[in-house]
Amino acid sequence: MLLLITTIKYPCNINLNIKLMKKISTLIAIFTVSVSSLWAQADTASNASNWKATPNPGFENWTTESGFFGNYYNPNGWNTANSQTADVGTYCVTQGAAYTGKYSVELTTQNIAGNMAPGIITTGTIPTSTTGSITGGIAYTLRPDSIVGWYKYTPASSDNCFASLDLFGSAANNTDTVATASFQTTAGKTTSAWTRFSAPLKYRNSDPVANSIWLICSSGNSSGVQGSVMYVDDVAIIINNTTGIASQTNPDAAIHVSPNPAADHFTVTILGSNNTLALFDITGRKVIEQKLLNGPNLVDVNLLTDGVYVYAIADANGLPIKTGKIIIQK
Repeated sequence: MLLLITTIKYPCNINLNIKLMKKISTLIAIFTVSVSSLWAQADTASNASNWKATPNPGFENWTTESGFFGNYYNPNGWNTANSQTADVGTYCVTQGAAYTGKYSVELTTQNIAGNMAPGIITTGTIPTSTTGSITGGIAYTLRPDSIVGWYKYTPASSDNCFASLDLFGSAANNTDTVATASFQTTAGKTTSAWTRFSAPLKYRNSDPVANSIWLICSSGNSSGVQGSVMYVDDVAIIINNTTGIASQTNPDAAIHVSPNPAADHFTVTILGSNNTLALFDITGRKVIEQKLLNGPNLVDVNLLTDGVYVYAIADANGLPIKTGKIIIQK
């Protein structure tokens, strides 16, 4: 085996040491994922641009891959380095216990032949050369307010984890960063219970947005520490505007969905009118679409089969303001 230590260069100046393994006689296959395949079906909505920038946001959908040492799992719509470490049977990304639904994503910093390999997921393309950069991303044209999600973290030593979203203009190779949102934990701090994170997008200019890249990692420093573990679930992009509940400092505080799990119905309580709820099954099929009035709204799910569903709430302009998972269990 030949060990390649790759420093991944990211447009927002985040450098990660990702350790990539390969056989001497075999080049590691480069990810050739089309933009359409990066979009999870359950993210389909009338305002498709915003939802598609965050594929498989609840990490419910996974693909089983075959490796030399057995099967491993990759979250649909996200790129990982699992295929590049498969030759030694070490995987830094796998299914984890969920905040809601069945799965979260579990990211672990591993020791591969004496070198640290952090768990990383991204909507960009991870390089396979020793001097590569994260490229690609998902086409996106909106100007959102912030990112949110849920996480747990057990650092080794003084390690820390992070989640970020970068928005770019139309320049080649993502050289024109328009905005960046970055959440990072305090070094060495353990978060044992599921905790909500959020980070505002800080805009550098008024240039039109054309592309986006999510990046989430179990180690935030240059090398990482073996054994750091991050769990992530229900990530989302939030858009605030000047009307309705989107004008709230914290949009989620104005929206309540309960009970969860639900049996024959659940209630969406919301401030403001002219909002819309869409409910999708795990295949991405829309099973319910309902207008929401100011106050509590009863959503009848009596005819739906048991399982995990994704809900998406949009404002009067079709801009998404909340997404999440709900379990139907009769």
